[in-house]
Amino acid sequence: MQCLSPVESEVLNVVLAADIQPDRLDDTQLLQAINALISGGGSGGSGVVAGSEIGSVSAFAMPTPPTGWLVCDGSAISRTEYADLFATIGTLWGHGDEVTTFNLPDLRGEFVRGFDDGRGVDDGRAFGSAQSDEFKSHYHGFVNQLGAQDAGNDGYITTGDDPVDQSLANSVTDNAGGDETRPRNIAMTYAIKAFYPSAS
Repeated sequence: MQCLSPVESEVLNVVLAADIQPDRLDDTQLLQAINALISGGGSGGSGVVAGSEIGSVSAFAMPTPPTGWLVCDGSAISRTEYADLFATIGTLWGHGDEVTTFNLPDLRGEFVRGFDDGRGVDDGRAFGSAQSDEFKSHYHGFVNQLGAQDAGNDGYITTGDDPVDQSLANSVTDNAGGDETRPRNIAMTYAIKAFYPSAS
């Protein structure tokens, strides 16, 4: 179909993206195409825009996610009302009441880590499993801090080759800190794509 203007070309692209056969005599095709794209998640009902598939998780720059998304807060939700999501993630994040509901993942306050899946960097992890915080094992040594002393005397410990005064060791190893180990971060809302909003 030959287009006479850039606007006509743009309209044609939208109609074709919705899998609608162009018809110059039908002046409702653009509206039909828009409704089909919205209800189908982006591609006329036969596909979706990448990143908006049912079960995908995204971070949002506002506390409440848009329509079609649910906050990843561990809630138990209906297996029938959210049948597409249930078919996608099942009970991986919780069985709900084991009959009519299932659970969303709970990502509040969590960092998400890529699933190792046999690579060996984060070995032995099951998909969806959680980890507590941890420091990698390491060593702090003190050698010849005060000169040789009697290791049997109170107030002295042996580190390296020579005993060291306990008070000095404490002054070096006791560090002020908080309640957890964490990198710099920004709090956003994690939400999961649960359904495609119906076209008005």
